[in-house]
Amino acid sequence: MNRYARQWSLLAALVGFLVLAGCSSNKGQSETPASSSQAGPESAAPSGEAEPGESAQTLAPAATVAGIWTQIAEEQGKLSAAIQSGQLKDVHHLAFGIRDLVVALADKANAASPASSAKLNGMVGQVKASATKLDELGDAGNLSGTQAEFAKLETVLGAIKSLTGGK
Repeated sequence: MNRYARQWSLLAALVGFLVLAGCSSNKGQSETPASSSQAGPESAAPSGEAEPGESAQTLAPAATVAGIWTQIAEEQGKLSAAIQSGQLKDVHHLAFGIRDLVVALADKANAASPASSAKLNGMVGQVKASATKLDELGDAGNLSGTQAEFAKLETVLGAIKSLTGGK
């Protein structure tokens, strides 16, 4: 029970932070568009839609399922390298990037093959949960837990790949 309470409080804190960061970001852009302190973030995320600190990690999904699988493989490699080198602060950006690519992949695969969509959507939920867990473990500096969760994520991705015909 304590675990769920902690998860909900972390989620509430994250949502609050994102709301405050979004409001302060928009306020800063509208009040001082030419200030030198605003030039860096504006150039990194000109649309203002990306979350702070994640604009560099946002990937536009490829147009095809095969293309998205290529992107997922690249992100998996980066995540594996970050974990192996102990760079746990980078884990959440990479894990959430994989999560977002898997969601885009599921959208394309469900459109192509609606028969397997329920099973695929269940696996997408597992990827989302795994990305959240990787974020928590990485933030806590738990290397062995992060390694174990990454292994679980790779297993789920393998199952999704089999289901969607990824190469």
